[in-house]
Amino acid sequence: MHYLIITSEFPPGPGGIGMHAYCMAKGLVHNGTKITIVCSMDYTTEAEISSFLTSLPENLTVHRIKRNGFLTYINRITIILSLCKEHKFDKVILTGRFPLWIGIMLKKIFGEKIRTEAIIHGSEIKIGNSLTQYLTRQAIMIADKCHAVSAYTKALIQDKNISRDINVLPNGLDISSWSDVDVVVPFEWKGYPKLLTVGSITQRKGQHNIIRSLQRIIEKYPEVHYYIAGKDDNKSELTDLINRLKLQNNISILGKLSEKDLKRAYKSADVFCMLSEATKDGDVEGFGIAVLEANIYGLAAIGSSNTGLEDAIQDDKTGYLVNAHDATAVLSSIDKLLGKDKKILSENCKSWAMKHDWNILSRALM
Repeated sequence: MHYLIITSEFPPGPGGIGMHAYCMAKGLVHNGTKITIVCSMDYTTEAEISSFLTSLPENLTVHRIKRNGFLTYINRITIILSLCKEHKFDKVILTGRFPLWIGIMLKKIFGEKIRTEAIIHGSEIKIGNSLTQYLTRQAIMIADKCHAVSAYTKALIQDKNISRDINVLPNGLDISSWSDVDVVVPFEWKGYPKLLTVGSITQRKGQHNIIRSLQRIIEKYPEVHYYIAGKDDNKSELTDLINRLKLQNNISILGKLSEKDLKRAYKSADVFCMLSEATKDGDVEGFGIAVLEANIYGLAAIGSSNTGLEDAIQDDKTGYLVNAHDATAVLSSIDKLLGKDKKILSENCKSWAMKHDWNILSRALM
């Protein structure tokens, strides 16, 4: 079997869609499938890209599209068409908004000769103007099969009155990448409890919701400290909020961490927090893969209800789901997590994460 995966992003740069595509590809390779990837690799260095490409497993080939303005799209289409003519792919997997639209073109050109399967993360459904939303709708309709990363994302599709079968294929982890859990050395972070969010600083990731809740949390936990890891290009509004609320001594913005330091961060925290929210332009949290990464370390999570995090967190078992804007509920959830039997809670989290191994999940694509 030989599959083509067209994705809007790919490691070693940040981005949930890219990491999803990478872990999915490795899972498929593990199960005997040859994989070709067409992607961009953004927000990283050439040295990091070179090192990453040399680490890829056998039977996983990457065709990188370098950014060059509008020509980026032309180059991507040209390479994809060339690959589809050169190889007889058993399946083309489309993940990310522009790749979904390419699926329309592939079905128009090749018809039944090419089987396409769309992966829907959530934000594609609402982001954009009427034209782009129309294209996304058509892409979902024309694909031979459609997978949503969560029940929440599936509901978003159905809310658009798109009449077709939607399979829920949850997000997952490349468990082999986390095999060093027991030997990772934590940071000597200050504070208790130590709260952690991993993700680019954006409204969708909801770091501001944790910050606003800190005023309430401090009443019971005056030594609480909130650590924010992730691409911090948009941190100015966050720092303004921190300064306005006079929380400078309770918050550390760490920026984008290396893989090694990210693992250490998960090992260092007491509670993982992701109070995501939908933005006005339609960006939503379709799943929340960082929750599973935290769970690998036995770290329980607090996440937003009415988002894809409902599929990532087992309420009252691996964490709690709360109203992202209810500081009292956030504090109560922290209280309950800190009061639970740490061994049982840790085992619940690790067991839940292991159920999301892409070596298992990828079989649904075969």
